[in-house]
Amino acid sequence: MTRLLAILTTLALVLAACGSTPVSGTTGGAASGTPAAGKPIYGGTITFGLENDVSNLDPMLSGLFVDRNIHYAMYDSLVRVDVKGNIIPWLAQTWTTSTDGKMVTFNLRQGVKYHDGTAFDAASVKWNIERYINTKGSSRTGDLSAVASVDVVDANTVKFNLKSAFAPLLAALVDRAGMMVSQKVVDAMGADFTLKPFKAGTGPFILTEAVKNDHYTLERNPDWWGKDDKGNKLPFLDKIIVKPILDGDVRLTNLRTGQVQVINLLAGKDVPQTKSDPTLAYQEVGSFAWSSMIPNEAQGFIFNEKRYVKAVAMAIDRQEILDKGPTQGNLGLVGWGPIAPAHFAYDPNFKPFPKADPEGAKKLVADVGKGPLKFELLVSSGDAATLQLAQLIQAELAKADITADIKTQLFNDIVTLQQSHKHLGMTLIGWSGRLDPDGNSYDFVVTGKTNNDSSYSNAKVDDLMNQQRAEADPAKRKTLLQQAQQIFVVDDPARVWFQFGISPLVTAKQVTGMQVYADRIPRFDTAQLSK
Repeated sequence: MTRLLAILTTLALVLAACGSTPVSGTTGGAASGTPAAGKPIYGGTITFGLENDVSNLDPMLSGLFVDRNIHYAMYDSLVRVDVKGNIIPWLAQTWTTSTDGKMVTFNLRQGVKYHDGTAFDAASVKWNIERYINTKGSSRTGDLSAVASVDVVDANTVKFNLKSAFAPLLAALVDRAGMMVSQKVVDAMGADFTLKPFKAGTGPFILTEAVKNDHYTLERNPDWWGKDDKGNKLPFLDKIIVKPILDGDVRLTNLRTGQVQVINLLAGKDVPQTKSDPTLAYQEVGSFAWSSMIPNEAQGFIFNEKRYVKAVAMAIDRQEILDKGPTQGNLGLVGWGPIAPAHFAYDPNFKPFPKADPEGAKKLVADVGKGPLKFELLVSSGDAATLQLAQLIQAELAKADITADIKTQLFNDIVTLQQSHKHLGMTLIGWSGRLDPDGNSYDFVVTGKTNNDSSYSNAKVDDLMNQQRAEADPAKRKTLLQQAQQIFVVDDPARVWFQFGISPLVTAKQVTGMQVYADRIPRFDTAQLSK
């Protein structure tokens, strides 16, 4: 209980904490653990053990958390977020918003070049944003749906014209919707750009090698604009090697034996011994992440009957999942929806399924009148903890006479299947979380949006979610978001949410200068490696 209270406090403070905006040309301050000695340590190679192979290195098409771990190293976005949750200048040094909220003007950082040598300027911003908005199949249309047009004011100034005031715009531009890529590289690479966008970014590291299912190599960008708070030129490292390692036990073993130096995911059972290991450094903060079971509610599939979705939501024991599942109380909190405790719109009293109700679930299934509920639960292969979680959920559902038939498949293949709305029952896929609650909810529940893998559609939810996007008052936005959440979680469920996450970062002791962020993405620009 004490630990849960401590985590709740951490989560609540992630965005509430105040911090100063860094001066122009810095990354926002040196990280904890930076060597106290005067001169920084330049050079060295760090290997980062990632939980799954990446799917797409094009920010326009990417839909996976693992992709973003590489994106943040090679691409700069217009704005970024610091460790305290403040949106800070990045490629855009300053910005102003018109009084009606329908025009945002960005003043850009000057002298920045893409890795291929082409210039970053206002024309490049216009091209990137229009590409994200207009390209068929783009995953960024939801993030940028309020943008009507982009105007080049001059080489260093760009103006976003909005259809209506759009409160989440800056939060969206922190991530992939605001990442800038070289038009020259996109045109030259064609279809290969998705996994081989060599020299395409302006970020601290340059992608130089991409071998799917094996490794990705990023080398220091000697011309990057960033400096730390002491004026030292960044980045410090020569090279980062990203290795997909699906099994959590293997990943941690690789860290302990020195084959990798950084991981950002581990099972709760491993936290105590990791913290006590003198060769490792462990950090954690509250996260925006959530875990869910995603039904296919499309016509002709089992969960087109919404009462079945609610029956599953009622039958599972969220506290047992936290206590006995792979997190074992160490890396999460019980959750009932997508709005996390770190978000301004979080309501601690929203607990629609406070305990498992197998009898209530049985009644809902009986009311449908089609006999027992049996469905396929599709989970990622290669990780024992994921299978353990699925088996625990399976046992809980059995108490309500609901049969979940567990099937395993490669993570990327499951994502492709659910994005095409062809999964037969439910999938067990989480979400890494976004700074604004809109990014944790809108695209998942609004009709026809990119991440609406459950094929969910509710006109009232659509209306409420669009209203909150245009509302500048946080209190009014919270009310609208909570009204929508009541519908898509309880009254007409879009999926089954059950847990909020914690963001951990574990490094070898010789790695310094890294801080843990609520989005769980490592920032390597300030990392140093002791020799």
